[in-house]
Amino acid sequence: MKPSFSNLRIFLFLVLIVIGITVVIVASGQRNRVKFPKGEIIITDGKKSLKLNVEIANTPLLRSIGLMYRKSIPDDFGMLFVFEGDTRSGFWMKNTYVPLEIAFINRNGVIFSIQEMEPCEKVPCKVYYAPKPFRYALEVKRGFFERHGFGVGDKVIVKSTKWEEF
Repeated sequence: MKPSFSNLRIFLFLVLIVIGITVVIVASGQRNRVKFPKGEIIITDGKKSLKLNVEIANTPLLRSIGLMYRKSIPDDFGMLFVFEGDTRSGFWMKNTYVPLEIAFINRNGVIFSIQEMEPCEKVPCKVYYAPKPFRYALEVKRGFFERHGFGVGDKVIVKSTKWEEF
């Protein structure tokens, strides 16, 4: 007996549901399993500079996990989101428990927008967008930029990493 096209569609639909459920289950615990590349950046205003250790989110999977599920992060730590080209992607704080700031950075490494982001435990969560396309985004604990005296117009430079540099 030959399987019908209808039966094949039902089977494929069920397989997709199982895959989707698996992705959700795995993603909910990814923080403990996924290793982010590490790097060091320098933030400078031309007069003063600050070295900052960062984790690098440079793939779709790493960017989707970001700083989710972390109960705390160090004051002088960041996550640098790296995109292949200029983007207008949004960021949200679903399952992110620490108040953050995000700096949107152009392809030349210049910070052009900094926004505060609130933790979000249940949907719908606010989505944070840059006012124009960006190439990189740096998430840090809220108050970081004010505490260190950096802001819009300052530059972010990659000092050492094991991934593609600016």
